[in-house]
Amino acid sequence: MLSFIFLINIFILISWANGEIFNPCQSLSEIKEVDECYMNLALDLGLKRNPRAPFGTIIVNHEVNEITCIGVNENDKDILLHGETVAFKNCLEIFPSPTNDDLKNPGLQWSDQTLYTTGEPCPMCAAQIMYRKVKRVVWATSTKDVSKSGRMAQLTIDIQHIFNSMKVLNSTSIDPPIVEGGVLKEKCDHAFWCAFKEYRDEAYMKYMEDTNQLDYVLERNEKFPCVTIPWHI
Repeated sequence: MLSFIFLINIFILISWANGEIFNPCQSLSEIKEVDECYMNLALDLGLKRNPRAPFGTIIVNHEVNEITCIGVNENDKDILLHGETVAFKNCLEIFPSPTNDDLKNPGLQWSDQTLYTTGEPCPMCAAQIMYRKVKRVVWATSTKDVSKSGRMAQLTIDIQHIFNSMKVLNSTSIDPPIVEGGVLKEKCDHAFWCAFKEYRDEAYMKYMEDTNQLDYVLERNEKFPCVTIPWHI
């Protein structure tokens, strides 16, 4: 379980200033710069904690520009523990409902939160984001590119398509989360391409050839060299 101490220990890996943890994104005000800054942190987190599957997630209170909680893919423990799922679990541990009623009285104002994740959320994670009523989602690498990098078993349904299916049933319903995709795409694409190198086996190559996608592989190999997994690309 993630505690405040563990949260601090994670970000010691990122930076330290004057005896206090320094959030390099807090001094920024332009939304593009803020998004790229937090995506960089999410990627660093993913690569450090799980370089074989660098799905890193950071949830930020965008009203005050402060990190709320973090998560990294832990599917070696549980196949359902995607980065977003872990982040939500950690948020609940840090900010539990004051009345033990997460449905009616959550410990966080989720409409103040932006979720940053290195990979486009899958349908399972998109549903969690929707039910949590997160205001905004920012992702880097699409599920299609994750799949074509070697992790073929992906539900390649666009997150926006899932959110568009939300039904407004009453006056208390909320709008779908705002989605911003492709933030730091090149950097995260590179990380996933290198991380999933072991999956690009004979069966993968045959599939890519049969579906006329060999050019994609050749272009990626040239564009994203993988001598080592890139911690800082």
